[in-house]
Amino acid sequence: MEILSPTTAPVFGPGDFIKVTAVGLLLVIVEGFGATLFGLAGYGPEWMLVLTIYVALRSELWVTVLAAFILGFLRDALGGFMLGLWPLTLIILAWFFYPSRLRLNFFHPLTLTPLIFMLSLCGHLFIMTPIMAIVGWPGSRFNPLPAFFISSLITAVTAPVLFSFLDWLTGNKDTPDG
Repeated sequence: MEILSPTTAPVFGPGDFIKVTAVGLLLVIVEGFGATLFGLAGYGPEWMLVLTIYVALRSELWVTVLAAFILGFLRDALGGFMLGLWPLTLIILAWFFYPSRLRLNFFHPLTLTPLIFMLSLCGHLFIMTPIMAIVGWPGSRFNPLPAFFISSLITAVTAPVLFSFLDWLTGNKDTPDG
């Protein structure tokens, strides 16, 4: 695995930002529909995290934080969550991930899948769970550990496919390592 330099990353422009945000909106709607249809609320993939990591790998920190806020807000507003929980979680995860983004080729499935799994599980357990425990939401019968583990696993497994689709959509056919 090769160490990447900032000059090898493709340009991520405003059009790409709008495309990623539109995909995020579509995925929130699909996820909400699927959770309602199949009764799997809390066990679905967290695709907003995958989109945020994609933006972090392709752009500057301020663009990543803006994308994390917008995608998190879409997730909260359309997904029926407590407003501000997902933007806070995504911004913190992006902030911690951003300095290490150029150390490995995270566009390869063998590095992307564990990264997304660990970020998702850590976001659920160390950021969201304490906040949810303080406000008493979603209730005493919700067991977060299996829901968060299954959600993180599904997110990690679907991340490479979503990355490939985003590369096709934004026109970044080559990964940063050429």
